[in-house]
Amino acid sequence: MIETLADLAMGGFDAGRLDSLGRPRAFADHLAHHGCGRNEFYEFKASAARPSHRGCLMENLGCKATQAPGDCNIRRWNGTGSCTDGGFTCINCTSPGFQDPGAPFQETAKVAGIPVGLPVDMPKAWFVALAALSKSATPQRVRTNAHADHVVVPPARRPPKMP
Repeated sequence: MIETLADLAMGGFDAGRLDSLGRPRAFADHLAHHGCGRNEFYEFKASAARPSHRGCLMENLGCKATQAPGDCNIRRWNGTGSCTDGGFTCINCTSPGFQDPGAPFQETAKVAGIPVGLPVDMPKAWFVALAALSKSATPQRVRTNAHADHVVVPPARRPPKMP
């Protein structure tokens, strides 16, 4: 907020620095999903079943970070956190109408088991196909950790290669 107010005071905003809704592009040209600490789980579609789980929050718990303009997972609040860092789903608070999402917060609206709100930068058919492939390739470590509240299976450590 301070950065935006400072830019306004210095006359730093013109039409080219704002998106179509008047939001500063420095924030709105990103998705909240970018930089999310749960991206490994998202990539493998290893989803959390409860809010305390470490897995991706999109498939079951209503996270809208793949649709939400904002850099909150890149430029963290007070330098340390964001909604998803705290275990909460992104509610797309940077977009008009976020307060009336059409389904309860923390619940993903689905049709035939497929989330209604899919990533804005990927065609639906691609997402469905890639999700099936990703789930079949999920390492056991990721699958196990997605349904836990802490790291149960750490990444494997490989000995360094000798020249």
